[in-house]
Amino acid sequence: MSESRQHQQKTGRTPLSPRQRLLIAVAAPVLRLLARALLGTCRLASVRGVHHLDALIESQRSALLCCWHQRLPYCVGWLLSARSRGLVPGFLVSPSRDGELIAAVVGGLGASVIRGSANRTGARAFRDMYATLKAGVSPIIAADGPHGPASHAKPGTPMLAQMTKAPMLPVSFAADRYWQLKSWDRMIIPKPFARVWVVIGEPLACERGDTPDAVASTLGERLDAITAEADAHCASR
Repeated sequence: MSESRQHQQKTGRTPLSPRQRLLIAVAAPVLRLLARALLGTCRLASVRGVHHLDALIESQRSALLCCWHQRLPYCVGWLLSARSRGLVPGFLVSPSRDGELIAAVVGGLGASVIRGSANRTGARAFRDMYATLKAGVSPIIAADGPHGPASHAKPGTPMLAQMTKAPMLPVSFAADRYWQLKSWDRMIIPKPFARVWVVIGEPLACERGDTPDAVASTLGERLDAITAEADAHCASR
């Protein structure tokens, strides 16, 4: 068995060629600069429910920071900025070659990177996420997964919450000016100088004996509710 194949089986990560490593080394700093510039121009109008996050930080509890995939971009940026409040954010990134660039970007922005994929390395990612939570890191998770269907919470996050006893914290945002991608999730990216409203919901637990599918349904309802609340605040201004 080749060395690269052994590395892939051991880590779940696809080896990069020298050219790919060079491209990532060049592109990642540029993308980090663009992300910081874009987030830096956005004007944060309000953050509702921030006391939920502060209470978790004060109690020194790790949490699963849950967003819809559509609202991930600014949620990630705001949660990374919450390191000043004492939050230690993490991010789950695919072990594919494409994931290497994302890992370099979010890692450079201050997130603890967890490499894994629900499709290719689910068990390994689950173990790594468990260890990450126990180490005090709060992972940022798209509750509807990397491929959807959009706005349909999957049971994996409640299962992890049940195993680790970590609460799930719903987070969403709305912006008055944004680009919307023609992707499966219709991802929203705020434009420069957009006004942004962030809403954080009440933490949700998955207790022993709870059914992860039922808790996932509740998580989805809460994400829908805070997303609608953020959209309503944006529309009323």
